[in-house]
Amino acid sequence: MKITDLQLQQYGIYRNASWQPSQTSLNIVMGENESGKTTMLRFIRDMLFGYGRGKWQGRKGNMGFVRSDGQFYRVYRNEKDQWFENANHVKFTEDLPAAWWHGLNRSIYEKIFAVGLEDLQGANFLANDNVRSRFFMLQGGDKLANAKAELEEAKAKLFSASPQGKRKINQLAADLEEAEKELDSLSNQEKEFSDLQRKQEDMKKQISDLQKKLDRDNEENDLLEKRLGAWKYYQEAVRVKRQLDLSSQVTMFPTNGKEQWNQLMNRMKVIHDQKESLQKKLDAYKPVKKEEIIPWMGVENELEKLYVDLGQWRQTLQDAEDMEKEKADWRIDFVNLGYSLPLWDHALSLDKPCASVDWEEGRRLAGSLGVRNNELHFWEQREPEVEKLTGDMALPEKTESESDWQKVESMASELEQVLHEEADIQSEIDSLRSTEDKKYTPWLWLSLAFLLAAAGGIGAFYTASAGVAAMYGAAGAAALGILFFLLHSHTVHKKGNTLEKLASRKEELEAQRKKVSHNFPGQAPKTVDELRAFHNLMQEKRSDFYQDQAKRQAVSWKKETIRKQQQQHKNWEEEGSILREKRDKAEKAWNDWLAKNSLPQTGEENLSALQEQWQKIYSAEGKGKILDLRLEQIDAKLDAFAERAQAIISATKLPYAVNPDSIADIYEENHRRSLEWEGLQEKNNQHEAYEKEMAKLDDSWASCKREMDTLLNLVHAKNAEEFAEKVNAHEHHDQIAKEWERVKQDLRMYAGGEEEFESLWHALETGQYDEWMDKHNKLTREIEEDTAKLGDLQRSQGAIDNEIFRLAGDDSMTEALQKKEKIEAELKSLLGEWLTLMYTEELLSRAQAIYESGRQPEIMKMANEFLKDMTMGKYALHISDNGKDIYIEDSMHGVKTEKIWSSGTGDQVYLAIRLAMALSFGEQIEPLPIVLDDIFVRFDEKRQRETLRFLMELGKKQQIFLFTCHERTMHIAEEVGYEKGTGEFIHLSAGQIEQVGS
Repeated sequence: MKITDLQLQQYGIYRNASWQPSQTSLNIVMGENESGKTTMLRFIRDMLFGYGRGKWQGRKGNMGFVRSDGQFYRVYRNEKDQWFENANHVKFTEDLPAAWWHGLNRSIYEKIFAVGLEDLQGANFLANDNVRSRFFMLQGGDKLANAKAELEEAKAKLFSASPQGKRKINQLAADLEEAEKELDSLSNQEKEFSDLQRKQEDMKKQISDLQKKLDRDNEENDLLEKRLGAWKYYQEAVRVKRQLDLSSQVTMFPTNGKEQWNQLMNRMKVIHDQKESLQKKLDAYKPVKKEEIIPWMGVENELEKLYVDLGQWRQTLQDAEDMEKEKADWRIDFVNLGYSLPLWDHALSLDKPCASVDWEEGRRLAGSLGVRNNELHFWEQREPEVEKLTGDMALPEKTESESDWQKVESMASELEQVLHEEADIQSEIDSLRSTEDKKYTPWLWLSLAFLLAAAGGIGAFYTASAGVAAMYGAAGAAALGILFFLLHSHTVHKKGNTLEKLASRKEELEAQRKKVSHNFPGQAPKTVDELRAFHNLMQEKRSDFYQDQAKRQAVSWKKETIRKQQQQHKNWEEEGSILREKRDKAEKAWNDWLAKNSLPQTGEENLSALQEQWQKIYSAEGKGKILDLRLEQIDAKLDAFAERAQAIISATKLPYAVNPDSIADIYEENHRRSLEWEGLQEKNNQHEAYEKEMAKLDDSWASCKREMDTLLNLVHAKNAEEFAEKVNAHEHHDQIAKEWERVKQDLRMYAGGEEEFESLWHALETGQYDEWMDKHNKLTREIEEDTAKLGDLQRSQGAIDNEIFRLAGDDSMTEALQKKEKIEAELKSLLGEWLTLMYTEELLSRAQAIYESGRQPEIMKMANEFLKDMTMGKYALHISDNGKDIYIEDSMHGVKTEKIWSSGTGDQVYLAIRLAMALSFGEQIEPLPIVLDDIFVRFDEKRQRETLRFLMELGKKQQIFLFTCHERTMHIAEEVGYEKGTGEFIHLSAGQIEQVGS
């Protein structure tokens, strides 16, 4: 199709604008920034493919076009309403791509037909499956690509190779693994049941033994408690007896001593209460150091840095896992690579590295062998012919040598030059003599004027009518007057001086002419008028001389030719012997080189194939080395992370494994403890204040203690209790004596008799009470422990009884087996479906490869022709089957890979490929307009001209729009268009479309 007209009713900055682009010549559109160039480009694409989602508001326009069958149509895009009509105004609502272009979408159109500067950056688009299906395959290839995409999507829904995959097969495999684990667990139930029964019997025996021990201990403990009941009577008796002894020790005591003591006790009680209250506060909290809360203080900064790097660590772990998988895949591919190489045809060994091969040496040897074979072949074909001598071969008598004739020619040329120069000088002399002599010139009047001005300035200075400035002015005027007078003198005498120089030169030329004429062999010319006859004479002599020379040369060459032919035939025979010997040496060297480098034996004509196949092996091995290097780098990173983590974990002294999760846990723990330490700091400060207050109370207590010691010394008491006891005993001596008698009587009554009393009193005094109390405490603890142990045993016995009852009625094993069989059946069905999809996809891939192999060479051939046209035959294009490897070859057969192209050359290569694909699509389905947007940015002026000449020719049969924002490009295009007699030139300015030339 070709666009006939564009109607931009309301689109961007355009309002009711129209344009009828040319259908048979290149359309060059120039617009500066903000002129509407980008809007025009977008309008053409929107007319072809419709507005994008949500981008239809306020946009209206239509476009007329003619299809390749001659039918006219017009497409309308009025906001949401979109349709197209034929010449009879029959309306159609289908999308143009779906109706005519087999679903070609906007994305694919912009990859091939709409080419911008950023698109000329490589050939990766050739590996795009959608591009290949529509441009490298036959018609309908897009259906294969779509079917293949649908198969890939269906496979992805069933299974994912990722360990974290959640597809159906992945989920069923995980469920099957869980079911098998459950069956393994249930298989141990029978053994567990018998173990529980044995454990039940052991438990019953332990409970019975423990119950008997508790009964014995309780009986013995009751007897001890009855004995120890007498201890309260003994304590009372000891207290009273002590009070009685103390009362007898006090002999002198002050009258107000008790009041002093009571006051002192009250003060000490207040201090004691304050100390107890304060001590409770001190005991309630123990100060801690930061090292106790955060033992790893020295590594906090390193922990923070490592926590920031956790994402990188986890990604590195994932990279290591992916790299190991990739290395395993590489090993399989490398071993099987040998079967795909015709010259090897055997499995490759991972243990035997690919030997380094000097291919330059191989090419040299193969070239040498090929050259030797060619030399022998051509040697046989070029056996020299030897002629026979016939006739008289005597040479005529020589009259004049070539050097003599060259001297004559030189003198003739010099005479001619001298005569022409004499004539020119004479003409110039005559012209000067005809001019009038000058006596007065403007320079003279200027000189007089400035000299008068200088005189006036001097007069004004001396008459004091002006200052020093007048003197400076007079000096300047005098200098200018003198300068102008010198110019006048030069102008007046210029004519005479020139005539003198010309006359002198004429005399020199006459002397030179006479000298040459004297030595010239023949009549020499004296004037220019005699030159014509002189030329004819010289031409006649020149012809005679060269005829004589030619005759002499022919006879001499004939004899020399026969002699050389005879010598050549002899040399030819000697050469054949040498060539055979060289060929044998070259063949042996070639075979030795193949054996030395462990290469298969083959002819030198297979060197390129041999190197190509070896290169595949070498590249595959290099890929493995790169994988090893990358694995080493990843391992080094992981070791660095592990080393940092180990240092942190060692500092914390916590049982963490060395992994990112542990560092995250330690970081969280560090954050929690930091917050805890902030709270404890306040408590530490409060505790310190309490300690200071306690120190003050201790001082007050010490003061009271000194006063107390004074009172204690009066009654010879050791402490406050003894003081109080002695004072109280002294005051109540008679009452204490009565209590002593009463206590002894009570103890006798508890004992039951005088004899038992004496025995009990003696036992209490000799310390048997402590043994009883220790034994009582020990028995009490044992009884408590045994009681608790008995409760635990009884609870355990109940749990075992319940578990035995549960196992006796459990049917989980049957359910687990049914669940496993169901999962296996469903998994088998899905795996069969997945394998069917995989084989179908492989068949489609092979069919796609067959389609591509028939179409791609035609496109590349066309691209090659385009590149030659754009570069004036300088470069030829070559591209691999997968479209990834591209190189060019110059006219001298020099190969240039993509890496060493200049930016302009690369742009020309990729432009040629895209244009070839676009034209191939037109031949296959339907031609579409090609849009080129500022593709000349990296072109020099020469390359622009060459490419424009090519586009001008291509634009005569293919509709092409070339947009640019550079005036220089437009000027070059106009010059090329004028040269080619074609091209349409459009200028855009603020939404206005103007045709500026053709």
